[in-house]
Amino acid sequence: MNSLRSIKLIFIGALMIGVGCSAFFYFVFKDRLIPPQVRLFDFWIPLVVLVFMLILIRGGKPNQPFHFWEGFISGNMMCWLGGFFSGVFVWQISIYQPDAFHNFLSSSIKYLQESEKSVPVNLKMKHLPEVIDEIRNTQPSFLILDEFMKKVFYSFILVPLLSMIFRRK
Repeated sequence: MNSLRSIKLIFIGALMIGVGCSAFFYFVFKDRLIPPQVRLFDFWIPLVVLVFMLILIRGGKPNQPFHFWEGFISGNMMCWLGGFFSGVFVWQISIYQPDAFHNFLSSSIKYLQESEKSVPVNLKMKHLPEVIDEIRNTQPSFLILDEFMKKVFYSFILVPLLSMIFRRK
């Protein structure tokens, strides 16, 4: 019965990560052009969700050990599913409310051009117009894989650390 409860908590945590990160994307890019690197600040959402969900999963096993690998597997599943959900939610938001996605693309182009102005001549991009055209032609479905890969990257940092903290022998 504990395994089924853990799977439910993992799925709920993944949904919370997905909804939180997609809402972060939407509200950050909804009205303004800001550097696209601000998306890296959404790592706080998986961190907070992972902490609380691992506490709940661990609490579901009161007199049993909670091994590093249990936290590691649960945390990775939560992050990876959360990244997939986040990408799908951002993609769907971008279809029905395209302003945030267009602002994201416009800010990516704007800050790429601005950074290119201040780079020394020998480090300038040779194919900048092609790169800008590629960014302009990016479809919202690109964000599914992009969000998933960001959460996989977060999982390599956050999950082992949290699994070590919450393990119980």
